[in-house]
Amino acid sequence: MKHNPRQQQGAITLMVATSLVLVAALVGYYSVQSVFIDRLAGHAQIQATQARLAAEAALAWAQAEIQRTSQTSSAATFWSTMPTTPCPANRQGVQWQCVRLQAPALQGAETASADVVAMRDVVNAPHVAELQANAVLNDQRSRAQVQQSVFMPTVLPVPASAST
Repeated sequence: MKHNPRQQQGAITLMVATSLVLVAALVGYYSVQSVFIDRLAGHAQIQATQARLAAEAALAWAQAEIQRTSQTSSAATFWSTMPTTPCPANRQGVQWQCVRLQAPALQGAETASADVVAMRDVVNAPHVAELQANAVLNDQRSRAQVQQSVFMPTVLPVPASAST
């Protein structure tokens, strides 16, 4: 049986065309995957930025609250009227005093909750408060923490729990 060369050329053309379609399909699939992963990364970046901005807003609110309190009363009143909280692990000991400030919900950003912990070393630097603001988006995927030291130029009483 003789093969016609024209039939063989058609089979080769079909194989080349099928291979090119397969390669184009693979390139399209990996392009879609890349776009999807870039979209997820962009969404994560947006959430991280929202959490950081919420933490910075809570920090600014705490600074304003401390300034407002110190203008209407002494700084000692600030430390004595706020609810105490356990200090972070790196701020343990009787010389540390920590209070928690619950920042109000941000208008337009009800998806995040933020709080601020004010810490001071009553022995070495009672006039310096370290503010640590933490924000968490309500989906619990993004968290942010910002920190700043604030000078409180008043003499503050040592709490009863601190040793002499």
